[in-house]
Amino acid sequence: MRATLVSSGVLFALAVAYWFGADALPKSRLGGQVGADGLPKLLAISLAVLSVALAAQTLAYMRKEKRAGVAAKPVEADGGDNPHAWRSHARAFGLIAIGAAYLALLPHLGYAVSAALLLLVVSTYCGLKPSWRTLVFAVVGGAAFYIIFVRVLQVPLPAGLWPTLLG
Repeated sequence: MRATLVSSGVLFALAVAYWFGADALPKSRLGGQVGADGLPKLLAISLAVLSVALAAQTLAYMRKEKRAGVAAKPVEADGGDNPHAWRSHARAFGLIAIGAAYLALLPHLGYAVSAALLLLVVSTYCGLKPSWRTLVFAVVGGAAFYIIFVRVLQVPLPAGLWPTLLG
């Protein structure tokens, strides 16, 4: 139960950091009343509300158990009754690592290439077998995201090293 409370606190802190990150986004022609920061701020608010709800639910459950006199079942280091519970955590951390690699490569490879690689790696990581179809999906997806965000919406995203290499 304490781990859940700590997790909800960490999620709330991430929501606050995400809000400030969204607030620092450069303004673009999306302007208007909502702007480019509208959706990220909405996501930050949603994460904050859900983290507070998780903490409240956990505290209510702990109080209910305390009133009933039920001792909390100790959790073993291997994940409790399910010895394979660590696999779901490892998969989640794998997705976080993929996201971190995407953020690290983004300034160097540019948005289009990084988005295509992200689509390729995540789809393969989630079970899609590598094939020419997976590659086409990644390339078309990366190009579509580039066209939508950089060309149509004119959101300033990193170009990477390609403009200097291609002249």
